[in-house]
Amino acid sequence: MKRKEDNRLLRGRARFADDVHLDHMLEGVFIRSPHAHAEIVSIDAGAALAAGASLVLTAADLPFIDQPWVVRYWHPEIRGGLPPFLARDRVRFVGEPVAFLVAANRYEAEDLAPLVEIAYRTLPAVTGPGQGPELHHEWPDNVAASFSFRRGDPDRAFRDADHKTTHSVHFARQVPLPLETRGMVADFHPERPSLTLRMSTQAHYNVRENLASLLGLAESEVRVVCEDVGGGFGAKSRTYCEEIVVSHASRVLARPVKWIEDRSENFVATTHSRDIAADMELGISADGRFEALKAKVTLDAGAYIFTSGIATAELAGALLTGAYRFTDFHIEVVVVGTNKTPAATYRGAGQPEAALAIETLIDRAAGAIGMDAAELRRRNLIGPGDLPWTTGTGFGGMAIVYESGDFPAMLDQAVRDGGYTETVESGPGSQQIGWGLACGVDGSGFVNFESARVRIDGDGNIAVHSGMTSQGQGQVTTFAAICAETLGTHVDRVSVAMGDTALLPFGRGAFASRGAIFGGSAVLGAATRLRTRLLDHAGKLAQCDPATLSINDGLILRDSGEETGLSIGDIARAVSPGGALFDGAPALEEQYVYKADQPVTMGMSVNAARVAVDTETGAVRLLDYFVVHDVGRALSRMIVDGQIVGGVVEGIANAFLTEMIHDGQGQPLTASLADYLTIGATDAPAVRLAHRETRPGTNPLGIRGAGEGGTIAPPAAIFNAIARIAGPGAAAAVVPMTPPRVLAAFAHRGT
Repeated sequence: MKRKEDNRLLRGRARFADDVHLDHMLEGVFIRSPHAHAEIVSIDAGAALAAGASLVLTAADLPFIDQPWVVRYWHPEIRGGLPPFLARDRVRFVGEPVAFLVAANRYEAEDLAPLVEIAYRTLPAVTGPGQGPELHHEWPDNVAASFSFRRGDPDRAFRDADHKTTHSVHFARQVPLPLETRGMVADFHPERPSLTLRMSTQAHYNVRENLASLLGLAESEVRVVCEDVGGGFGAKSRTYCEEIVVSHASRVLARPVKWIEDRSENFVATTHSRDIAADMELGISADGRFEALKAKVTLDAGAYIFTSGIATAELAGALLTGAYRFTDFHIEVVVVGTNKTPAATYRGAGQPEAALAIETLIDRAAGAIGMDAAELRRRNLIGPGDLPWTTGTGFGGMAIVYESGDFPAMLDQAVRDGGYTETVESGPGSQQIGWGLACGVDGSGFVNFESARVRIDGDGNIAVHSGMTSQGQGQVTTFAAICAETLGTHVDRVSVAMGDTALLPFGRGAFASRGAIFGGSAVLGAATRLRTRLLDHAGKLAQCDPATLSINDGLILRDSGEETGLSIGDIARAVSPGGALFDGAPALEEQYVYKADQPVTMGMSVNAARVAVDTETGAVRLLDYFVVHDVGRALSRMIVDGQIVGGVVEGIANAFLTEMIHDGQGQPLTASLADYLTIGATDAPAVRLAHRETRPGTNPLGIRGAGEGGTIAPPAAIFNAIARIAGPGAAAAVVPMTPPRVLAAFAHRGT
């Protein structure tokens, strides 16, 4: 089956936010803080307006400035700190929006923006935990939230443990960096009233909720459209202040207003992520059994808690136990504020950070007790006989439960087929070569409920409407395949539409690897209902029991294989207004909202990396990379493989290159592609894949999400390879592993 999206995208016929051009459209720019921390003394837009600006908005011009955001999820321990729609009184990070200027076009707006005079009084910047001054009065000691996970009696278990190993890790601050930056065109019509916002987002329904609530509109008066989205990686899975302000500007001017984020803005104004540190201690028995775990996880959340809450910190803490049998642990999670861009979710959202922590701790512990690292994992992995395994942690009020999978078999396959060994070899010159191993647990399908509608027309064509969005995951192909298989027709007869709140009254969008699980299950539910209804009507026309009928290639057949002379198009015409079976419905269609009793589907991958380290320069080369992954039923192996390999390559970039660095005054030092290093196709190794299949019972399709799993384990696997070459006493794990940090891992050799 070919991907249904490719023809249009590869021919340049996509429609991204910046491709939208409306009559009488104006364009705007945000005027952002150059300071990490400062009081706003005054704002004077007079010169800009006199020079031709159509509008300048500040916080004082926003009637909704004190209204609350509509948030999807909010941890009960968060002590406030949502961002304002425009800064007032104080700015708290470089890039915080202070004003919005609208002009005839982007060029004029950029020229007029410097004429808006903003006077600041700078304040000392908070750049790390435990520093002052106070960012928000609700955050004592700049702690935005704190909570813990506890199970059993870890203090007793530590006293009884034969060996104890301590370890620290830091996963640096990173930027999701989608190819398409954020952007939108707002078109408000006061006479109706109505607002249409065409934009680049992953969460169009949440944007609609916020626009309706804050602008005082009915949800039926707000339409959010995201036709094509050039990547998101979690950065677009929430509502931002820009959507609200640009829409309000369109309402004030009664004209369409466009704003497209430039790359410099994207580095400082779109949410960052990672920036998590963990200090850990592991207790082990004499025979290599995990007895107890203690950990403190600290997230630098930046200047505000964004509308996705502290999901990254919560998941990092909740999944720190990995896929291992821990019965006694205490994991403390602390979220601190600093004068940096707010942090939120980025591909994996706390899971790569958890994997780096537990997987490098296990390797260190194996070295300390003289045991093979793969064997230490094997003795402690949750096995099929342990399932279902409830970890004792949770996310969003839901318990984390492993209910299917064969993790030891995956580990054995990675070791056997990947070529993993703990022998360190000498390479040419000062190079040494070694393998690293890491398991990455993957929770997919977060955030319950998703909707779909399936309709058949008189020619037998099928239209699927989904509450999802797509940023390149292949949703159109996958949903069409699910629908075609269920309704017994060819996939070419199925069209799929999504990314438009006018299609359905409810939806969520694409994030957290939920597309196939929730979006696909909703399509399955609607198509199954429609199949039942279709066959019931066919039974009436064929004067037989519907249970004796089936559908093949769009034709209604009897159990014997005999044709009835009816097609699904005939049934659609029969039930339409004026048809023989018309029953008051406008079309042959069904709608379905899928709800999961256990929304989170857990799985695991095992990664093995072979690297060559130049011990004189700290340069590292990836020589081989092998992944064993279990996605359950693969609806499209081509799409699954693409998602896993793409995720692995992004994880490799996270391991070696990507880091957002700030100086002591909170100024970003890597705010352009000249400084923030990314990976290219020629930099990526060939990734070898092996698939196992155990089907989870958490959803009717028996699938696991594939969008994030590949990203989770690479930093841990690569660090473990470097640390194995460095030998016992290697430095704490810090990602990315730049040449200076690699050399630091070898520093103990010279003492």
